[in-house]
Amino acid sequence: MTASDMEIILRGDGPEPDAADPVLGSLRAAESAYVEMRSRWARDLTLLDSTAAQLTTAREAVGELTRELDGERAALQRERQRAERHRGRAKQLEALLKQIHGALFGGDLYMLIVRSCLTITGGTRGLYLEGRPDGRLQVRAAIGIDVQQGSVPSEFIAALYYRCVRDLDTLVCNKSGDVAGLPDPSRPSEQFKNFVAAPAVLAGHVSGVVLVADKVSGDFDSQDVETVLSIGDQASVALENHRLRQQLEESYLATITALADAVEAKDPYTHGHCARVAHYARLIAEELGLSERERTVVYYSALLHDVGKIGVSDGLLNKPGPLMHEERELVRAHVRIGHDIVRKIRVLEDVAEVVLRHHERYDGAGYPDGLAKDDIPLAARIVAVADSYGAMLDRRSYKEAYADDWARAELERCAGTQFDPQVVEAFMRVVERRPVQDDEAAELRIGCELLLDLPPRNQTGVVAAPVHA
Repeated sequence: MTASDMEIILRGDGPEPDAADPVLGSLRAAESAYVEMRSRWARDLTLLDSTAAQLTTAREAVGELTRELDGERAALQRERQRAERHRGRAKQLEALLKQIHGALFGGDLYMLIVRSCLTITGGTRGLYLEGRPDGRLQVRAAIGIDVQQGSVPSEFIAALYYRCVRDLDTLVCNKSGDVAGLPDPSRPSEQFKNFVAAPAVLAGHVSGVVLVADKVSGDFDSQDVETVLSIGDQASVALENHRLRQQLEESYLATITALADAVEAKDPYTHGHCARVAHYARLIAEELGLSERERTVVYYSALLHDVGKIGVSDGLLNKPGPLMHEERELVRAHVRIGHDIVRKIRVLEDVAEVVLRHHERYDGAGYPDGLAKDDIPLAARIVAVADSYGAMLDRRSYKEAYADDWARAELERCAGTQFDPQVVEAFMRVVERRPVQDDEAAELRIGCELLLDLPPRNQTGVVAAPVHA
């Protein structure tokens, strides 16, 4: 069979080929296999397209899940950072509030309130306004604002105060127009970029207004407002506690002073002795250059130095002759009795220590514990000189009053043994410049608030230096 014959047969032209033709059978088998293979390839291709579509969908889903996961991670990180900031802010606020309550015993409480608000919020200027009982306003503390402590505020600042008091709410101004109806600032330092004014409220009553202005970066937010409110409210509580504590301590002090008067009433020979000793002691403390607080400790220690004699019988105190050993020990017990009475008042701890030590001797031969030299508190060494001088000038049941010259000579003779030489020298300089005159009324006008605000003692028993902002 020629090629042309084969072509005719494949086209279907010409006569019907022989079915038994082996070549034709092979061709038809090959054709059938090809068709079946094509069909299988088409199915595989469709399956591949479907799989590719599924993979694309899955890839897109994975991408979406990855993006969501990244978003969740970022949100979690932001929340973690926010929680850390809140934790740090809370710790900082707690520490500042402790300082505010601690400032009742030394330092400027109002300045600390303003500084605390600035520290927490990031503000750079601020002040604390207080309404006086007579209705006037006064600036109690200011940082970065040109106004004097204790002065009357400007019309603009006063308007902020009255708006907070009227609405019992905060004023927040982050841009011009946030707060309307206020007068224009009268000073360049009052032209704030932004500010928060918050009332300090106690039991529904506004005790003051805290102003925080010019935040370093950004606006004042709700957390800043809550912080200023919290500090203001805590400040109100601290101030009220301070006022109540002062009233209580003043009552205690009046009671103790009355006890001192009662001791003197037991002995007509020593009337006014404690007041005179307190006067002498304060003059010595001034001559030695002691601080105002230390002078106050010296003064009240001298005033109360014999309060323990309330526990000693009149017979012993007024016995005209010499005392027996047992009687002398009973009289000496007055220093411990006085110490136990006075130390019940926390702010009089330093005074109680002086009451206990004012009969110690510089050479260590005194009582109750035989302390010597610098181991004896300086205030006690001062009271010892003042007390001895006053006692020598007083007429007692067992002796007549000595002359002033004799008393001074006796102090000088006993300097270095019974008395601190430097204290004796200071007293001599005082009496040489001017006579020591009794001025009890003037002495009693010394501010009791100085005593009530005494800082706690350090481990050596020396009055700690006062804390100023």
